[in-house]
Amino acid sequence: MGTGDQDLRQWFRATRRRLDRTGCGGFEAETELHRDGIRYPAHRIGRTQHRLGPGPECSIPQICSIGGTLASRQRDVSRVLWGTLLANLAVALMQLIYGYTNGVLSVVADGFHSLLDGSSNIIALIGIRVASQPPDDDHPYGHQKFEILSAMAISLLLFIAAWHIVSDSLGRWNDGGVTDPHPIGYLILAVTAVINLLVFRWQRRRGRDLQSPVLLADSEHTRSDLLGTLAAMGALFAIRSGWPLVDVVVALAIGLFIARSGYKIALQSAGVLADRAPIDPARIVEIALKFEGIRDVHHVRSRGFGSGIFVDMNLHVDPSISVDEAHSIAHEVEEKIREELPGIHDVVIHVEPEGTH
Repeated sequence: MGTGDQDLRQWFRATRRRLDRTGCGGFEAETELHRDGIRYPAHRIGRTQHRLGPGPECSIPQICSIGGTLASRQRDVSRVLWGTLLANLAVALMQLIYGYTNGVLSVVADGFHSLLDGSSNIIALIGIRVASQPPDDDHPYGHQKFEILSAMAISLLLFIAAWHIVSDSLGRWNDGGVTDPHPIGYLILAVTAVINLLVFRWQRRRGRDLQSPVLLADSEHTRSDLLGTLAAMGALFAIRSGWPLVDVVVALAIGLFIARSGYKIALQSAGVLADRAPIDPARIVEIALKFEGIRDVHHVRSRGFGSGIFVDMNLHVDPSISVDEAHSIAHEVEEKIREELPGIHDVVIHVEPEGTH
């Protein structure tokens, strides 16, 4: 490796440390830095492109004026949640007015579910706002897990909704159900089903694109709304055909389905809170062992989710190489891991000579 290459790497590292000290935010991959009249793509600097937002005392304005990728992600998630909130409130209002005025329990259950959807959207928005805050002294790894806490809150609301719906269903069973609801209910439920279908597909697509657990959790919530609305339409038809207890059975089924959705969300969220590994360690080892000079890779760990995954590992290298060469290898391994694996926020690599335990 030539002296010029070593100087360039040292400049990269110095720039990265400078960004970290000032709290400067991440920058997009197309951003360019200038040194000696030569342009370099900013993504070669390493982990700083994944940091959250511009810092208050940034001394590199051409970099810090560009928002971090995580902050941009949080804004996109919030936009989806605001749109979903408005749709849920409109749907809930239509269903609850019709359900209560006509005594149709399945429609009331579905409206209550939509209202809880709106409440979960508000909780998610609060969680996203907190999660988007940059790391601080008390939270050096950032605040992203507040998004997971929002998903857990959504699952709790689902369990509460399921309990109320099942309780009301069992009580209505003893009363014998209702008769002769107004036929306008078909139109209300049809409009509701279309809205829920569009919102569900939008949330799921954006949740996958943004790797957002809270959006994916909320899309499950919306899907249960869609299925509940379709079931309520069937119950409405059965009531008008002289089978009022079908309404009770359908409402009971909706309640159980909501409980199942809450369980799935809680299980997935608990895995993230317990630092379940998002990346197979064997995949990281495979990437690292491709580099010449690396003898062994061990203590490979990963945690986090979405675009906030942390990786740490130990590399055993040929003891005959210099410290500078060993750190150059580690830097190349880090860059390759970022290139091969999506969502990497930070990579910490400990280098030691072969034979060290």
